[in-house]
Amino acid sequence: MYTNIIYEVITIKDRISITDLARLRNVTTETLRHYDRIGLFKPTYVDPKTGYRYYSVLQYEKLGTIKELRQLGMSLKEIKEYFNNRHVSKSLSMLINKHNELGKKIKDLQLLEETLSEKIQFLQNVITESKMKEIIIKQIPEREIVTLGKTINNELELSYGFLELENALKEISPILASNRLGFIISKSDIESCEFNKSSDIFVFTKASNQVNKKNIQKIKGGKYACIYNSGKPWDREESIKKIIKFIYNNHYVIDGELLEIAQVDITVTDIVEEECFEIQVPIK
Repeated sequence: MYTNIIYEVITIKDRISITDLARLRNVTTETLRHYDRIGLFKPTYVDPKTGYRYYSVLQYEKLGTIKELRQLGMSLKEIKEYFNNRHVSKSLSMLINKHNELGKKIKDLQLLEETLSEKIQFLQNVITESKMKEIIIKQIPEREIVTLGKTINNELELSYGFLELENALKEISPILASNRLGFIISKSDIESCEFNKSSDIFVFTKASNQVNKKNIQKIKGGKYACIYNSGKPWDREESIKKIIKFIYNNHYVIDGELLEIAQVDITVTDIVEEECFEIQVPIK
């Protein structure tokens, strides 16, 4: 009888209200209520009249461990499993798994950071360069493109064509703020001044091993006469005529197909006047 009285006194003294425990462990009372509801961290006593939750100081360690596991990125489901028949080997295994997951996330974030950095640098450069309307001779290395070999005759076909090309790429944000998409105009159409006839579309590829090889073509490296052209892709006649005149006046000859490559497009602007394409004509 005496022992029971002492035990009840100790038990009552050991009761910590939900508010006090939340303050001591720097969590919210709603967090503790949620932990109770999902069976992760339950109070030692609930007043049957008031419904107030009370905890023991002996639970201090478990709540602290839960907080630390959350800081390590574990889900509540994983934490419940962590406490289920806990032993050293199991705890070690779970921490190793979480570490491996974190390593993958870090690699993914590094790739995302590099992609964003490239896009920012590209836009900063192209905003300046696209304002220049003079013709520039560039030495461009060999490139690979993905093309479906379909001619584009109108804007509807263009939308479907670019959609199909984008779906062929297994990359992070391959099109936004990039100069990956473009048009091909044949040498014969250039020489006959048929600039707005149907043309093929393409996308430059970075990882050709992830794309069906039958759709990959190589664009030879060499000298290209280049000019920026503002507006929609088919508003190109004046710029192409200008570049052809430059080629002939400087005693060059056209040495292949014309490329019209998106620089600033509808992925980054709604203003038509801001849209910009670079026209590249191979010369020798």
